[in-house]
Amino acid sequence: MEVVCGVQFEDLDGWHTPHYGQFWSRIADEYSRFEDHPPLPRLRLDPTPPAQPQLSALPPLRRVFFVSPPGNFLIQVQHNRFLHNWRKVTDEDGYPRYDAAYQRFVRCWQEFKRFLSDVQLREPKPEIFELTYINHIMAEGATFPRDVWDFLGFYERSPEATTAMEASGMMMQFTWPLPDGMGALSLDVKHGNRINDQKEVLLMELTARGKATDGGAHMDEWFDVAHDAIVNTFEKLTTEHAHQLWGKPE
Repeated sequence: MEVVCGVQFEDLDGWHTPHYGQFWSRIADEYSRFEDHPPLPRLRLDPTPPAQPQLSALPPLRRVFFVSPPGNFLIQVQHNRFLHNWRKVTDEDGYPRYDAAYQRFVRCWQEFKRFLSDVQLREPKPEIFELTYINHIMAEGATFPRDVWDFLGFYERSPEATTAMEASGMMMQFTWPLPDGMGALSLDVKHGNRINDQKEVLLMELTARGKATDGGAHMDEWFDVAHDAIVNTFEKLTTEHAHQLWGKPE
């Protein structure tokens, strides 16, 4: 399981490679490891076509993970994105509950804003908030996509093709509006094999995204609405077998 709280903001003019190290020096006691990753693409909430790419002599700046050992908590930073993850590293790891995960995101986001002020960069202007729950569904003897409907309750069985053979792959996506025009909630379902032990796993990802209005002043309210939408949708779409197996998100 993984929970990700994040904010996309306007590009930070003046953000350069040394700033990653300077920010890390402020949080290294808690987030003592780092990883380099490619930058995430800019999120868009409207159907407006993307802007034409700008030619540059320099490659785009990386996205950096700052990781708190043993790896359950991490911060992701790039020039227009800030995210905080809680992720399950071992099967024994217990989910810290949403309130704790969200408050840790808020604390780190505030520290990032203080850092920008200290290095004389402008305060980030939020554009989009996002909240994601990623659930890994596994059960002894389960094979996907054959057994997906033991865990997802909105169909009775997998469709059959004229080959009279079981389906070998699946991928589904649904999208619903959030209340009061606050954005959208999407569900992505697919299956594969877990990297560390190659066990079959069903991946159920619920993501809410919405516009950050009034400069992000209503961030807490937005995340409350997004969290309720994710939890309630998760409960409606999954079976009692699934609830017993890995527990509903809180």
